[in-house]
Amino acid sequence: MPLRLLAASLFLLLVLPARATSPVAAAGPQPIDPTVTPGTRALLRNLHHIGWETDTIMFGQEFPLSYDKREVGYLDPDQSDIKDVTGDHPAVHGSDFHFLIDKDRHEIFAHTRAAQKAYANGAMVTFDYHWLGKYGGTHNWHEEDAKILHHVVTGDDSSGDVTWFYTSLDQVLRIINEDLQFPIVFRPLHEMNGNWFWWGSRLEGGPETYVKAYRLLVDYMRERTDYVLFCWSPDKALATEYYPGDDYVDIVGVDGYGEGNPHNEHFTVEAMVTLLEQTVDFAAAHGKVAAFTETGYHTWGEIAYHTEQPDWWTRSVLEPILASEKASRIAWVLSWINSHWSGPYTPHAESPEASKAAFRAFHADPHTLFQKDVARLKLYD
Repeated sequence: MPLRLLAASLFLLLVLPARATSPVAAAGPQPIDPTVTPGTRALLRNLHHIGWETDTIMFGQEFPLSYDKREVGYLDPDQSDIKDVTGDHPAVHGSDFHFLIDKDRHEIFAHTRAAQKAYANGAMVTFDYHWLGKYGGTHNWHEEDAKILHHVVTGDDSSGDVTWFYTSLDQVLRIINEDLQFPIVFRPLHEMNGNWFWWGSRLEGGPETYVKAYRLLVDYMRERTDYVLFCWSPDKALATEYYPGDDYVDIVGVDGYGEGNPHNEHFTVEAMVTLLEQTVDFAAAHGKVAAFTETGYHTWGEIAYHTEQPDWWTRSVLEPILASEKASRIAWVLSWINSHWSGPYTPHAESPEASKAAFRAFHADPHTLFQKDVARLKLYD
């Protein structure tokens, strides 16, 4: 039996060698919403088990079944760049409510179908939300949009901002409850410690406003759906001044790009490992799951890692993480989008052979889990 299948089988039987566990390992983590569906509750327990009690990490990508580097229309959900290279899809399927709300009906259909297919095939599905602001019409910082959450937390609806906030959440809830109807991990208001989003560090009222708004969002959603686990994810630093509190977070994630890229000095491999260790320590102290919620070789333009460092996923991500007992306790790592306008963050069918061969080795490593592996593990049981 190949090593990766052996690892998956042992995990399924719960006989992998025990690792140091979080304080809630014995009883299992409890979701912050006590009324979630059994499948949603099981997903949290299995994510906790993968992170804390096995030596495996799930690999994920944003939009793997509806975008690819060629992007000739929208994909057949049985195809992906990852599958073209490895014969398998990612274990974690990333999506974004912005693409299911604000795009044309054809794209909305493609992304919805892709998320449904990923779940049906046993993958975990996670959503972020590049929330378009009311005034600027973009998720980027805008002077008026930066005031919205302050108006929400103070109850000032004189400009209709409070109404807009909850109406926007109703759109998200409709998708979850009607179109999806399965467990998801939701990362709202992510990378809040950066200055690029309207809910970010230039937000009126700063971290205090952010924390109150995040809590209002969670309270509103968990009263209206039973399918959601909530993930909080700052960028390149733990930024605990923005932490909404243990009653509002199931999963603690962090984002960070560029580790191992020789042209990048602000987020090195060493910085990545340190940040993940800090995140795992924080998750342990608070009884949460830890994850590396976004990463990639670079953050813009055409990405040349497949020629500069074709084994980047192994050399600069997997091996340094596994070398740290703490960092290796993350449940998953997620790569960003491959499309004609993004990336490629992973090899694809037309990548150089050295890049594809290196990623096949990454896929074959017994510590990485892809879709076929997690399908055997039955994350929702």
